[in-house]
Amino acid sequence: MVSLSPFQRTRDLLSNYPEKDGWIDMSIGSPKHEIPSFIKEIICDNFTEFQNYPSANSNPNFGINISKWLSRRHNLKTDDHTSNILPISGSREGLFFGSLLAKKLQDNKSIFILPNPFYPVYATTGYYTDRENLTINVSEEDNFFINLGMVDANTWSQTIAFYLCSPSNPQGSIASLEYLEELYEKSLRYNFIIIADECYSEIYRDEAPHSIIEVAEKNKFKNILSFNSLSKRSNAPGLRSGFVFGEKNLINKFFDLRNVSAPTVPTPIQIASEALWGDENHVIENRKLYNQKFEIFQNNIDKKFNFNTPGGGFFAWLEISEFGTDEEVTIKLWSAGLKVIPGSYLSINSGGHSSADNYIRIALVGSNDDVNQATKIINRVLN
Repeated sequence: MVSLSPFQRTRDLLSNYPEKDGWIDMSIGSPKHEIPSFIKEIICDNFTEFQNYPSANSNPNFGINISKWLSRRHNLKTDDHTSNILPISGSREGLFFGSLLAKKLQDNKSIFILPNPFYPVYATTGYYTDRENLTINVSEEDNFFINLGMVDANTWSQTIAFYLCSPSNPQGSIASLEYLEELYEKSLRYNFIIIADECYSEIYRDEAPHSIIEVAEKNKFKNILSFNSLSKRSNAPGLRSGFVFGEKNLINKFFDLRNVSAPTVPTPIQIASEALWGDENHVIENRKLYNQKFEIFQNNIDKKFNFNTPGGGFFAWLEISEFGTDEEVTIKLWSAGLKVIPGSYLSINSGGHSSADNYIRIALVGSNDDVNQATKIINRVLN
């Protein structure tokens, strides 16, 4: 079943405990860095477009900079992929409609494969379409990705879609090129869709993550739906702007679904979005700021936690089983002035156990001082 959001569950968990003055909220991955100011003028210059219904497909200019960016970023053979791109109102909406589309195209199949833990929206379609959400516990041993060798042929043959998140939420792990190639080969052999959540792709430490787009180019991007947005990349979650990328025929079917059932992205937002995808300076600065936070966290968190900075994302996935359950630890930290998310709230317990039970998720999105104070609270309270 689909439970309450992890944020609502956390609020309910902490509702009987008093709020401490000056508490630090690291429960939600909501970017706090400055949004690029140059889009203000762009939106104002196109303000009158708000009086018109936007195209359900896209503004004529939408996708040009995205196409060029994708080609540069992933070394694609050409930079003209506008027909492979569709605007969406943020990746969350896109992920939901993408899985609905996958179910429609694979109606004779019964399984959605999800990593456990996962971004909660992944589970909604299986639940609301009466299909099975097969959640597979991931482990540090497998770099927090599903061990593909553990999935049998019968399961693959019944798979509608496979959810891939790299860098992963909540662990920040990055899928290797070899892993992506193996997964893509499975999708071709068993004919299922890879739903790739790549919204953290530009927040990484040293090496830029590979994309499923790279390995699918040789087959004209067959069987993939890759989602990205400006929420994390450009600190613009309120813009509600993203895109989906895939095979032309699949994108056309995605358009047909959204055209009758989803909100269209306002034209001024599309134009401003194109400008953001065309500018890398603010992305480089953004990445630098997140890397500073991880450096502070890594240098200050007690070595007893055996924490290692992940390759991407902005979450610290901290193992805390020695100090209590994830809920008990969350309550202890809240009582000391720090709000985090219990790891189990980002998972489905299968057989009474999830690999997330022993962790808490800490969003390093505040100031450097917040991160420093957070490590002090954790070190002091968990001993």
